Amino acid sequence: MSNLFHRTAARTAAGLACLLLLTACGGVGGDDDAVNDSDGEVASLTTPATNGGAASASADPDAGRPRIRLDSTNEETNRMYDAWLSCLKDHGAAEKYKRKPNDPAVLACRTKEPLSPPELDPAKNPDYSDDVREMVKCMKGHGIKALVHEGSWALETGDELNRPHYDEYEIDCQVKAFGGHK
Repeated sequence: MSNLFHRTAARTAAGLACLLLLTACGGVGGDDDAVNDSDGEVASLTTPATNGGAASASADPDAGRPRIRLDSTNEETNRMYDAWLSCLKDHGAAEKYKRKPNDPAVLACRTKEPLSPPELDPAKNPDYSDDVREMVKCMKGHGIKALVHEGSWALETGDELNRPHYDEYEIDCQVKAFGGHK
């Protein structure tokens, strides 16, 4: 019995840690003009140099960074973050949550840091508040206890992460709620 409790507690803690990571990463900057086409590449325009030199790609600091999609699975998202964290480790970054933006390892790995979907950024999505309410409604429709919390959505308890098919429901609802405007 105690072993079952510890496994359940460990799963809940792991799930909450993932949720906190994704919530903390939500709304990370991006490029409004970047559009993912069907082959997963980001459209980019070249701009002629003003000094008569050769045309070059935009100086966008987010250019080339991997983009998490609304329908990305946890495995896909984890692979993106694993590649970034591996790069940080390879470049000598300290293993801690907060890193300094000008840390050499952070700068060296900037192009590997995943970008959140722009639809999940309130500054880029004019329908964000409505989408949050739709997300909560959809999750509740699947029997998941969710609520609007501080301008975003949240689970009523961490136990909701352990419900069967939770990951599938979350992705399905995210696509329906945040991706239905285009």
